[in-house]
Amino acid sequence: MTAEPGPVQPLPSPLPGETEPLAKLTERPHPLTPFIRGWVVLLALVVGIGREFVPNGEGPRPLPPIEFILAGVGLATLAAGAAGFISWRFTRFVIDADELRVDTGAIFRRSTRIAFDKVQSIDVVQPFAARLFGLAELQIDVGSQERSKLRYLQLTRAYALRDYLLARARGHQAQAAEAAHPVSLLTDLHEDDEVLVQVPPQTLLLAAVTSHEFWAIVLGGLVIVAIGLAIGQWWLLLAAAIPTISGLFGFVSRRVTGQFNYTLSRRRHGLRISRGLTSLTSQSLPPRRVQAVQVSQSPVWRRLGLYRVDIEVIGWGAVTDNEDKSGVSTILLPAGTMAQVQVALGAIWPRTDFTRVDLQPAPRRARWLHPFSGPFLRWGHDEDLVVSRHGWLVRRWQLVPHARIQSVRIVQGPLSRRLGLADLEFHTAGMHISAQASGVDAGQVRERQAELLELLHEQDRLDVSEPEPVPTTDRPGTEWAVASPDPDGPGVQAAGPEAFRADQAEATISSTE
Repeated sequence: MTAEPGPVQPLPSPLPGETEPLAKLTERPHPLTPFIRGWVVLLALVVGIGREFVPNGEGPRPLPPIEFILAGVGLATLAAGAAGFISWRFTRFVIDADELRVDTGAIFRRSTRIAFDKVQSIDVVQPFAARLFGLAELQIDVGSQERSKLRYLQLTRAYALRDYLLARARGHQAQAAEAAHPVSLLTDLHEDDEVLVQVPPQTLLLAAVTSHEFWAIVLGGLVIVAIGLAIGQWWLLLAAAIPTISGLFGFVSRRVTGQFNYTLSRRRHGLRISRGLTSLTSQSLPPRRVQAVQVSQSPVWRRLGLYRVDIEVIGWGAVTDNEDKSGVSTILLPAGTMAQVQVALGAIWPRTDFTRVDLQPAPRRARWLHPFSGPFLRWGHDEDLVVSRHGWLVRRWQLVPHARIQSVRIVQGPLSRRLGLADLEFHTAGMHISAQASGVDAGQVRERQAELLELLHEQDRLDVSEPEPVPTTDRPGTEWAVASPDPDGPGVQAAGPEAFRADQAEATISSTE
């Protein structure tokens, strides 16, 4: 990234007692940005035109003269290069005292303003082409589906700007000093990072080939083979083998390359997840915006002692199988042991432990409604979490903190009323992990309804994403505070009713019959 020529514009003088403001800074993307963005357009154009000349059974299609092909490729290259240069020339990143401004557009100007206090998380993404040249893009999350992107910056500059923006989001004055290179080209780790969980590639490979999705693809291929043998159509064997092998290879490769060298680490400005082989993604993890957690385990994984953890985060969209097109992944842990699961959950919710929650089994009459999963239905809660377990083939635990629940719905159908059963639905702000407790004794629900309401409306408790409180005086039982997770911040902060409540709406319990 090169700085825009011209003198640095000083900001207004601070008021008495305020920190000296930082200088206004205007920068452009890295000069190689037009090439990185243009080659993708050129490749798509070549593939699209090339498909027109691929034989499709309708007869041979003569190729045009080689001069025309070279001329067309040359014109497309020039057009893509010119468009990329114009886009780069009229793109600016402006940082002042209160916000980041991204100006783009040569004819129609567009200015995106991002206030520092609205920044929720920042991800550093290195697509394959950008990674070859040591470049990266910043994806800035402000709590909505659409993310602002800064493309492309030198890798060390991207790290420095990320740390700077996160510091400003926390209310600290800082300088965007040049960051050091990571200790490894395959990860985003630096020397001062605390590694919490790492998943080696061999574990990812083992988890992929033993997952229920892998065996579902195999089962689909075997069904087609069985049908072919039954009707005597041997050509179905080849028709089933090709898509089955292709599907298995694609599934395993996506799981391994997408989560390659998965690392959950803690650094000065928060939690970070880095992953990827061809494309490296360093994703920020904001614990206060995690609404619900789902821990799952396939049948073979139960023998291996492996678990997968998915999270629901406001602004990240639906729960992803691997990652979406923008590089966002809702996977907290792709595959790990119960000890690793507890470490990962302890990083986002240090005040909870779902394994200690006493889970009540569903009554035997629930098997009339849930013949397969009935014996495995469980639910319970403590003072911090609501936990439900369900699933016959794939076992799933759903965890929702009381601080994240916005409403609880009690549902009874005609048959469940006859059986004295009810379903509990726990609604959060995200609504992507449908946490529920099925086949619950209706009488037990009525008895515990008042207890749930009290926990939902209890406003003077700390948020589960905050560490345990410690006394601020030598006399226990007088005043309490919470150690600040930010080393740059104050040592302790007073614990009040509004200090640590996140994403809390008016809690309600409704009943549907």
